Amino acid sequence: MMSPPSTTHVIELTPRGRAAVAVVLVVGPQAIGVVDECLSRPDGRRLGELATNRIFVGRWGSPSGEELLVCRRSEDAVEIHCHGGGAAVRTIIDWLVERGCQPTRWQDWLRATASDPIRVAAQISLADAPTARTAAVLLDQYHGALTSAVRTTWDAAATGDWRAAIATLDAVLAQRGVGLHLTKPWRVVLAGRPNVGKSSLTNALVGFQRAIVCDLPGTTRDVVTAVTAIDGWPIQLADTAGLRDTHEEIESAGVARAAAAAAEADLVLLIDDALSDDKIELPSPAPVLRVLNKIDLPHASQAVLERPFAVCTSVVTGAGIAALVAAIGAALVPAPPASAAAVPFTAEQVERLEAARAAARRNDAAVVLSCLQSLLG
Repeated sequence: MMSPPSTTHVIELTPRGRAAVAVVLVVGPQAIGVVDECLSRPDGRRLGELATNRIFVGRWGSPSGEELLVCRRSEDAVEIHCHGGGAAVRTIIDWLVERGCQPTRWQDWLRATASDPIRVAAQISLADAPTARTAAVLLDQYHGALTSAVRTTWDAAATGDWRAAIATLDAVLAQRGVGLHLTKPWRVVLAGRPNVGKSSLTNALVGFQRAIVCDLPGTTRDVVTAVTAIDGWPIQLADTAGLRDTHEEIESAGVARAAAAAAEADLVLLIDDALSDDKIELPSPAPVLRVLNKIDLPHASQAVLERPFAVCTSVVTGAGIAALVAAIGAALVPAPPASAAAVPFTAEQVERLEAARAAARRNDAAVVLSCLQSLLG
């Protein structure tokens, strides 16, 4: 909700945490005056006398206060560039709040002042994009890919062209799986019997020793997670306890947690030992990718021939690891979005687009246009 026009806001634009420089924005009718009260300049000039979009040096509070840079962006907006430590930023914001400014989150400021909700949502999500590839998809939405598709659908529905409206909605919603994981990683669970090499494969996939590896069965008791990227997509790998029947209390809890993790996964890597005849099955609502590990062991070649539908790997030699990485990426994102494709990336967007598609199939123009208008703002 937009604040009254008389409100002057103070907004921390840079992320929380220590950094070399932080930026604080003061915006509103009292911005210049309130910053002037706190700022000491060697030449004694006031901010209102300075040119816009030029940087000037000043000190906060007194001639001996902390040195910082100030830029008057407009008649009602001032940027303060200060030391990036939390204490320095907090001091500046506290002083401004004491003089009547309203502390405002940068996300709330964007939502209150922008005209395109999809563009704002993309800008906010970009701050949390974990990889360059997900950032590129979000940047396409920031530049209007999804907004354009919604408007195209609006025009089709408004003129009764239901075939075009449904086709556009189908194409957009086909990318919702990717869109909902642009800032939240896919969950990939490694499951299998004890000592089949789940922890070793986890370490091989993340590129460092995240999980403890030991020849003794049952080493992994809890769910051990690590976040990595595969083909540019963020992935959370979960190494789990070996699946087996046991009456030991701690091991039973570990097995139960492994089963629960698999039930909530986006993909399960079901791992077997190349020398074991005990092929495990795991009921799971998630897609399952079978992996035959330890193919470097003597006499493993026959097992490879007997299980042609599994990805065959060896952590010792590195054989099959690249193929496994490729298989994981293909299983999670079989059809990556093209450049500039429209991709819904929030649960709210997906919900409204799905409702619009259902209404379009009923030729219900009123509901379709209402759903699309809620996205456009």
